[in-house]
Amino acid sequence: MGYRSTWQHKRNSRFLSFKPNMTTLGNTRTSPISPALATISSLLLPGLGQFLVGKWSRALLIFLAAAVSVFLIQWSFITQKIGTVTIGGFGTSWLWLPLILLWLWNILDARALSANKISTFFPGILFTALILYVIAWNVTDVKLSRLVERFNDARTVATNLLNPDMITLSANGQDQICAWSCMSTYISDRVAGRTPAGTIRVSDNLLDIIGRMKLLPASSWQINLGLAKPGGKINTFVGGSMIETIAMGLMATIFSTILAIPISFFAAHNIMSKLPGGTAIYYVTRGILNIVRAIDTIVWGLIVIVWVGLGAFAGVIALTIHSVAALAKLFSEEIEHIDAGPIEAVTATGANLVQTIRYAVIPQIVPSFLSYSLLRWDINMRSATVIGFVAGGGIGFFVIETVRMGGYQQYATALWVVAIVIILVDYISEKWRGSILNDQPQKDQTGHRPLWRALRTAFYVVLGLAAFIYCWNIAEISIKSMLNPGKNFGQLVLDFVSIDLSAKIVQAVFQQILVTIFQAMLATTLGAALAFPFSILAAKNLTGRSRLSLWIYYATRAVLNLLRSIEALLYVVIFIFWVGIGPFAGMLALAVTSFALIGKLFSEAIENIDTGPIEAISSTGAGRLQMITYAILPQIVPPFVSYLIYQWDINIRMATIIGFAGGGGIGLTLTTFFGSLQYHKAGTVVAFIVVVVALMDFASAKLRHSLI
Repeated sequence: MGYRSTWQHKRNSRFLSFKPNMTTLGNTRTSPISPALATISSLLLPGLGQFLVGKWSRALLIFLAAAVSVFLIQWSFITQKIGTVTIGGFGTSWLWLPLILLWLWNILDARALSANKISTFFPGILFTALILYVIAWNVTDVKLSRLVERFNDARTVATNLLNPDMITLSANGQDQICAWSCMSTYISDRVAGRTPAGTIRVSDNLLDIIGRMKLLPASSWQINLGLAKPGGKINTFVGGSMIETIAMGLMATIFSTILAIPISFFAAHNIMSKLPGGTAIYYVTRGILNIVRAIDTIVWGLIVIVWVGLGAFAGVIALTIHSVAALAKLFSEEIEHIDAGPIEAVTATGANLVQTIRYAVIPQIVPSFLSYSLLRWDINMRSATVIGFVAGGGIGFFVIETVRMGGYQQYATALWVVAIVIILVDYISEKWRGSILNDQPQKDQTGHRPLWRALRTAFYVVLGLAAFIYCWNIAEISIKSMLNPGKNFGQLVLDFVSIDLSAKIVQAVFQQILVTIFQAMLATTLGAALAFPFSILAAKNLTGRSRLSLWIYYATRAVLNLLRSIEALLYVVIFIFWVGIGPFAGMLALAVTSFALIGKLFSEAIENIDTGPIEAISSTGAGRLQMITYAILPQIVPPFVSYLIYQWDINIRMATIIGFAGGGGIGLTLTTFFGSLQYHKAGTVVAFIVVVVALMDFASAKLRHSLI
């Protein structure tokens, strides 16, 4: 009990050391207005009393909560009859009741603050959340009954997904898919010395994904090396859709890195401020980068296919456009945070801007630039798996074709291959980034370089060039196609920027934008609720050291890594078969990816907590639940809330495109306009997306900064 009392004393001391500050703020400072005036002010306008008391941030939040709630209640009642009740023959929404309660709490809160009393924010959050989630539930068309009514359909899909088309069994002159049970029987027969039912081979479906050997006419370099005769044929490896996807992601990363480096200097304030007119260039560049990266790769793909046509090359360009903006922003921020000392020293010698960048800036940014490029490679590989949904080429196009034919076992093979490749890329990228950013002692450069190191470097250079040339060819990159755009491309761009602002279109787009935001909110909430208990199981410092605990830890981590390796668009294909086309399927798909990513982030936050309170609680003989409640939760709540806001930001971006696969929301509206060649209306949708994403990005960054 002594240890427990000591720890509680320290914990209470920390709490009490904070409480006098609140008391000081509340009791020693005289309120600028009387409680009566604060009450009347907040009665007239929510948040006004708090503003007059001096609680400006609190006042703004209350005002926004009330204003948004009023608008959403009215909008949802008029457009979708949400919360309809009839009172004395008059139809209204029952959601006005929690709004009234929010208004009353706002009055009591202002009165308490003006009287120098402490008031909790919880009731305001509760009433606002009730309004938002009721509306979100309805506009997202959540119908839990579908999960039960169509469970047999879901079970059929799940069975197919767990039995991918990877192996073919040939028996009695017929081919059939040899799933896990078939493989188990085949292996058992072989081990027992029995004759198997047939012969097995790698399925054509898997070969379509990873590639196969084909007899093709020999190329000139093969003839020159004597590997083939003129006019002859030779066995050549032809990459499958996954190899094409890898090539697309790699080439897009290389191109975007090369382009982003010079652009990033124009977006760095500490560099451009030294030039005449540089500040204006800085703001223009930053604005363009923010707009470009707010538009998802899938949307860029829709535009690019009119430029160069369908295929892997269109996917590379779309990935490159988005990656240039994202990398240039990251690079510019890194440039802005470099040490100013070397810059001042070089500038003092009379060096010009180019010399300053060469000798004072570049040496500081190379490690970070390489790290960000590897991170972007990881992201591009994930995006490349779905860009084929619209641009053609890669595994995304393969998925679309197999699903259209009802080939869920073939689709399952693609999912498994995608998961394996992305997990490997994630692992390699993380390891390389870690080794780049780790501080290494300077090597002695006075001695001669060993021959084996020179040979190794030469080997890597040759290997890299060979990979670049191979990826160039398999991605079908054509400079000629870029210089000769499609005949309708100019008209598309003109229509795209001539957005349609008619009342009918704006209203329709705005409604779908709200659906998209609510999709993201529900998906984040559901994903986080499911992720929290799993994050505890995935935290090594909580699972213990027993063999069972280690198995649980590694199994949970594996599940989280597997689920987050697959993009939400690929999950939508599964859920529309279960619950039907619409925003409900899109929300569930986003919830799965949210669960995986939030679970990983939560578990890492738990693993990075201070072990002192845990050791103190454990030493008292407290149970695992008590340890979590009193030693862990107080430390992890701020980062958890920050991660939730971050995930909501990500989900809003993703929710803008899941409609391309049948997930509803603004993505469905956008693909409809593009499909009917109404590019001016599609431009309106993109403009709304840019504004919403930019606002969410700004708000998310501010909120997370205040929490961490």
